[in-house]
Amino acid sequence: MPFDTKPTLHDVGALAGVAARTVSRVINREPGVSDRTALRVRRAIEELNFRPNLAARALRGDRSLLVAIINCNPWPRYVADVVRGVSMACRQAGTYLTFEEFSPDDEHIAASMASFIDNVGIAGTILIPLLADDEELLDVLECRGVRTVRMSPARDIGRTDAVISRDEEGISALVDHLVALNHRKFGYIAGAQGHASSEIRADSFRKRLHHHGIDWSSVLFAHGDFSYISGAEATRHMLARDRKQWPTVICAANDEMAAGVISVLGTMGIRVPQDIAVTGFDDNDIARLIWPPLTTVRQSVVDQAYSATQLLLDRTSDEPRCIEHGVELIIRQSTSG
Repeated sequence: MPFDTKPTLHDVGALAGVAARTVSRVINREPGVSDRTALRVRRAIEELNFRPNLAARALRGDRSLLVAIINCNPWPRYVADVVRGVSMACRQAGTYLTFEEFSPDDEHIAASMASFIDNVGIAGTILIPLLADDEELLDVLECRGVRTVRMSPARDIGRTDAVISRDEEGISALVDHLVALNHRKFGYIAGAQGHASSEIRADSFRKRLHHHGIDWSSVLFAHGDFSYISGAEATRHMLARDRKQWPTVICAANDEMAAGVISVLGTMGIRVPQDIAVTGFDDNDIARLIWPPLTTVRQSVVDQAYSATQLLLDRTSDEPRCIEHGVELIIRQSTSG
């Protein structure tokens, strides 16, 4: 029978020039280790391909084994990106991931999670829209001392650790680009009501138009729900009026709805961007695959989810922290063809 040659904490410590206990502190993200020492330990872990003994940690009742994503978000593309980012961070940390799915109209999410937490040891939870601002759920998590990171909360950001995107900067750059192309007649399709990003983007759009002397009352406004179908339906509604009232550009709060806009315009024989320009937000794959390719604002939900998980597993601070992720305007043929 071959000898077990798997590296141990002591092997990692010997290579990094530290005690095994210090290696354990770095792995568990405990305070008291300098950045320089932690870097040496991480490099030693990588060089030796060391993996923590998860079974032993579980027998000790270590609650850091499990990270829970709590979700009632009905938009699969967004959720898939969140799961990708969280799973990458968990894999690197030697931590497991569980995904707790609920219907958006479920009235018992908080009670269900209370029962889950009482019966399963977890490192903490990641809340994504639409649950990032759910007061009842937040109260349950706080009462049980569960570490929580919220993605894109709309209110009381300092209540927990949070990761947010600089949506307002992206919208401002987008509006500036469109005004520079001499657009003055706008249509805007907002996302789901009550969704933090939807509210922030619509409000930022209104403010930037005002900056350019364009009154919000002149904007043809519609509410979608972030889906392709809702973007298409909103476009049909906008264009059901006299052609003189049509906008010269329709801006959607995400790429999926913008794709629905372009589909309807194509069906009606309306050229993009010569007759009506179209923009989105997110820079998902669909923005590059549709024709014409979509001008949009790029954000990385995968990166945001990865950061959220790192915050969750980092035990070096008891004070709420907030990480802001930048965005970038991506100009393509749907506005400048």
